Amino acid sequence: MNKIKDSVKREIIVGAPLKQVWDALTKPEHLKRWYTKQAEIDFRVGGKGYMNHGWGSTSEGIFTEIDPMKHFVLQSLDGDFTTITTLKEVANGIQVSIEYQASFLSAMSQNQRENMLFGTGQFLKNLKSVYETNTDIRPDLWKAWLGITHTTNNGGKGTLVLQVKKDSAAAVAGVKPEDIIEELDGEEMTGYESFEIAINKKDINQNVTLTIDRKNEKLTVNCVVEPYPVPY
Repeated sequence: MNKIKDSVKREIIVGAPLKQVWDALTKPEHLKRWYTKQAEIDFRVGGKGYMNHGWGSTSEGIFTEIDPMKHFVLQSLDGDFTTITTLKEVANGIQVSIEYQASFLSAMSQNQRENMLFGTGQFLKNLKSVYETNTDIRPDLWKAWLGITHTTNNGGKGTLVLQVKKDSAAAVAGVKPEDIIEELDGEEMTGYESFEIAINKKDINQNVTLTIDRKNEKLTVNCVVEPYPVPY
């Protein structure tokens, strides 16, 4: 009996020709321009694909469907994780959609789902940047952090701190679990993604100011930005 699979999806529009975007997603030499450190692709139904994305992340699977210039499906070796990539011509370019299907997605925490979709969104942003402006922005995607695990504060503004890593910059600054970070250097945080984008615009060793709601008490916390703990 097949397991019921949940799904999540991210999309972006890339202002480039369809053939160029298709090659960017399916050929190793093009994947390395915007996505992978290493790619081994046997692009045919039944062929294997291996990708090293950097930051300690890899993926491997078998291509189970290919409709040229339209979509392809990569399924994990155990068959439980499926990635569906779809291309569609729209008025201002090519809409690229990446959908994940897996039985375990429904059991993932909100933070885990946000983190996965954020990572996909970051790489899609780089796809757009490389093929529209020839600029690889990977050096700026994951370069900084404060030492916290967090998630969008449902029902209110800001992002909710779940964990603070021992001896991290956030721990030294006095950030605590259940704090709600509402602003970073005066910029309003609307959730997980806005905080991650904002912190990665900062320089390493820069001091930032967090506006925090701690059990309805407003606090201002100064914190040093640290290097992202997993190098590219």
